[in-house]
Amino acid sequence: MSEMRSEEYWENLVKRSLCRFLLLSQLAKGPLHGYGINRAIKEACQGCCEPTEAMVYSTIRELQDYGYADSRTEEHQGRRRRVCWLTPAGEEAFQSAARVWERMLPTVQGCVAQARYLEDGE
Repeated sequence: MSEMRSEEYWENLVKRSLCRFLLLSQLAKGPLHGYGINRAIKEACQGCCEPTEAMVYSTIRELQDYGYADSRTEEHQGRRRRVCWLTPAGEEAFQSAARVWERMLPTVQGCVAQARYLEDGE
């Protein structure tokens, strides 16, 4: 088992979920290609998580496999790229995820405050 005292351990757990949520958020704004999604997530999270291309593309594939996203191939400046967007089911998934994050954030913030208090008290 990974070392739970390591920030890296917790960062990896959080990044996976947050990147997935931010990916849905970017696709909810409109069609984007994989590189654009990756760049938009990095900008949206202000450096707190930087998804790998493999993470982005595997998540897009999964979303497509389950009908949450669709795509088409387009040519841009002589290069072919896949442009993706959310389906109505994907929009519902994003809305569900947003409601869960909204409920969880106050709890997370409270736990962070508790940890900071312990850290400052030592």
